Amino acid sequence: MTRPLLVVDDDTDLREALEEVLRDAGHAVLGASNGREALEVLARARPLPGLVLLDMMMPVLDGLGFAHEMHAVPEWRDIPIVIFSASASNAAVAEEVGASAYLRKPVDVEVLVETVGQHFRRE
Repeated sequence: MTRPLLVVDDDTDLREALEEVLRDAGHAVLGASNGREALEVLARARPLPGLVLLDMMMPVLDGLGFAHEMHAVPEWRDIPIVIFSASASNAAVAEEVGASAYLRKPVDVEVLVETVGQHFRRE
């Protein structure tokens, strides 16, 4: 069974555009509008996502809070996170949460697909 990819962003238009790009690249894609919703998606997802594409600045539960809560669950701890954010200061936060990669918005589609392909966990 193919593992999906989870896109977490509160900007609905951007999230849906990213989901479409990633589906066109051959990925099954799940979406969430904030960190809390993403934790709920992880709790239900079978198989678990092979990667989380994570915005940092979101209402309800931001990317940093999501990453800390995700890493506290042993079953989810090894799911790679790729952070994408408009803030350059989030590069340091990406390192703090152990993200596999950091992409700065606006995201170049080719770079996005290549980065996801490099870090996506298939097993």
